[in-house]
Amino acid sequence: MRKFIIKYRDIILLTIGTMLVVLSLCLLFYDRFELLKSNVFAEVEKEKYLERNSDVPEDESDEVENVETDNVDENTVNTSGDWKTKIAKEFIGYLEIKKINLSQGLVSKKSYYNKLHYNIQILNESDYPDKENGNVMLASHSGSSYVSFFKNLYKLDKGDEAKIRYKGYVYTYKIVNIYNVPKVGKVKISRNFSKSCLTLITCTHNSKTEQTVYILELTSKVKDGDK
Repeated sequence: MRKFIIKYRDIILLTIGTMLVVLSLCLLFYDRFELLKSNVFAEVEKEKYLERNSDVPEDESDEVENVETDNVDENTVNTSGDWKTKIAKEFIGYLEIKKINLSQGLVSKKSYYNKLHYNIQILNESDYPDKENGNVMLASHSGSSYVSFFKNLYKLDKGDEAKIRYKGYVYTYKIVNIYNVPKVGKVKISRNFSKSCLTLITCTHNSKTEQTVYILELTSKVKDGDK
């Protein structure tokens, strides 16, 4: 056996190398295909969203169960939730951050696709944007895969803006605080409870042990389409 390996060593190494290259190409093309499929789906769903919300009554509201936050300086939320309810992957709103060219749809908290490996996740403890003094809490990956929607959040600074399109309105938020916390499955949210907020959570850039939290406060709410 040893003589056989020595005799055909070059052929064996070439075969193994070829197989590794083919496997790498398959993984690369799969990721590219998933990205393309995700982008096409996002464009189609965006058109549907705009059609559905072109004339939304002002008193329309969701009937969902929200976890109320205590009126304290810090609130502990769980980022490892799991929801089994299977409903259509229909976007209910959009997160847009112009500085990093991010525009991604958001699904309902009860959607099967409201998970990190499918989409930007609305945490179970989150409010929706129309909740007065509420906190919209979103989490996403920051790696290099096609679902790493928050991979460029590290480029944001205090004062930068993010927008959420929801139910015919555009909510504009401004970053007021950025801080890191240990990656332990729970995140402490420090915010002003007298203001409507948006919280973005992702893994810290170039770190395997920390998460970064971005706290944004609402600065304006206008009818979608208005300047």
